[in-house]
Amino acid sequence: MKRDMGLVRDLLLQIEGFDQGYGGDIENEVTDKKPEVVAEHLRLLLEAKLIVGDAVPDDECAFDHILPTRLTWSGHDFSETVRDPEIWRKTKEGALSAKGFTLDLLQDLAKGFIKKQIEERTGIAL
Repeated sequence: MKRDMGLVRDLLLQIEGFDQGYGGDIENEVTDKKPEVVAEHLRLLLEAKLIVGDAVPDDECAFDHILPTRLTWSGHDFSETVRDPEIWRKTKEGALSAKGFTLDLLQDLAKGFIKKQIEERTGIAL
């Protein structure tokens, strides 16, 4: 399965809004994706240490459910860099034109757009 960075962003922003300790069944809350696709992306977020949560085996499914509880510091940092829809659009376009990216490169690209925006609005070069 290929990573869907739009789904990663959406999941992080949704988890950020949880009350701490929520741990809900987010796979069923994302309606336009198959639950197993959401579960795999949540597993990737756990592996990347962007979220805290638990994998709960389910004998009735071919996949474990992931119950996220909160974002980590890194998860908050990433979500902050891609929160703004216009910054996210530019970041995706930049990544697509490069024909390859990692999570770190996406975050760096988004930070670059944010820095440029700050400089334009404040006149302070960062």
